[in-house]
Amino acid sequence: MPPTSEMLPMFLTSLQTGLHRCDTIGKSVLVAVSGGADSVALLRGLVQLQPALNLTLRAAHLNHQLRGSDADADAAWVRSLCERFNVPCDIETVPVRELAERTRRGLEETARDARYDFLRSAAERHHCDDVATAHTADDQAETVLHHILRGTGLTGLRGMEWSRCLDESSPPPKLPRLIRPMLSTWRIDIEQFLGELGQDFRQDATNQDVSLTRNRLRHELLPQLEREFNPRVREHLCQLAEQAADCDAVLRIAADALLQTVSLDQSDNIVRLRCDELAKATRPLVRELFVRVWQQQQWLRLSMTYSHWDRLADLVHSEPPTAIHLPGRILASRRANMLVLELQM
Repeated sequence: MPPTSEMLPMFLTSLQTGLHRCDTIGKSVLVAVSGGADSVALLRGLVQLQPALNLTLRAAHLNHQLRGSDADADAAWVRSLCERFNVPCDIETVPVRELAERTRRGLEETARDARYDFLRSAAERHHCDDVATAHTADDQAETVLHHILRGTGLTGLRGMEWSRCLDESSPPPKLPRLIRPMLSTWRIDIEQFLGELGQDFRQDATNQDVSLTRNRLRHELLPQLEREFNPRVREHLCQLAEQAADCDAVLRIAADALLQTVSLDQSDNIVRLRCDELAKATRPLVRELFVRVWQQQQWLRLSMTYSHWDRLADLVHSEPPTAIHLPGRILASRRANMLVLELQM
C-alpha cells in the first residue's frame, strides 16, 4: 500500500504527486544525477519511494570536463553515492569545450545537447521507460521569466513540461520519456529534506557566475522582484505556466482535429490543405495547426518565429494566390482553394 501524504515529509509527498502526474508508476527510471542538491534529493527521494511505487532505478552522470579536477571529483562522488544505495550508475566523460569549439556552437548549448544525448543513449541501452531530471518549481519560475524577457508566445509561457519524448523529433508514445517530477517542489523543501537526512551534496561554483543569464535571473532579478514588487512572484510565474499549459493543450487538440478536416494529402515533402475550411477557423487555431504540421513532418522549427506562423495564416486568406519562402527550405503557396507546403530539396 503506497504511503499517504500524512506519513511522508513534504518533499516526498510532492515528489510522489509529481511521479503520479508523470504516470511513472511501475516504471524503469534513469535518474540524472549531477551531484547538486536538487538531483541528490531526487535520487534519495526515489530510493525511498521505490518499493511503494514499484520502480526500477538506475542513475547517470555526465562529466563535461569543464571544471578540471572538481568535475572528476563530482563524478567519483556520484558513483560513491549510488553504490551506497545499490543504484547502478552510468558515468561518461565528454570534452564539451573542445566539442563546442569544433562545432562553433555555444558552450551552454553544447553541454545541454551532450547531456541529453548521453541520457537518451543510456536509457535506450538499459531499456529504461523514463529519464528523470531534477528541475524544480524555482527552475520553472526562472524559465518562464526568461522566456518572457526574450519574447515568447503561449508555448513559451508554459515553461517546462512535466513529461515529453526525450527525442523531441519523435511523436509519443516513443520511449524513453523525459520526466520532471519535481516541477511543483520548491528548493526550500529540498534543502529541508536533505538537512533532515544529513545528506551532503556537491557545490558547482559556476552556478554563482552572474555573467550567465540564468544565474542573473536567479541571484539578482528574481530576488529584486520579490523585494520590491511581489514576494510571491515565483509562485505566480509557476501558476502562469500551469494555465498556459492547459490552454496550449486545448489548442493542440483543436488543431489536430482541424488538421484532419482540412488535410487533402500528405507525404514526406508535401502537405496540401483546404483553404475554405481553414478560413473559417480562428487565427490562433490556424497558427497552431501549422505548428502541428511542422511537428508531424519533422521539419525544422528552430528558425520559425511568430511572424512566420502569422504569415502562413495570412496566406490562407491570400487573394490573389501567392507564395512565401520559409526557413528550412519550405515553400508555402496558395493555389485556388488549396494551400501547399513543400520541402524543397
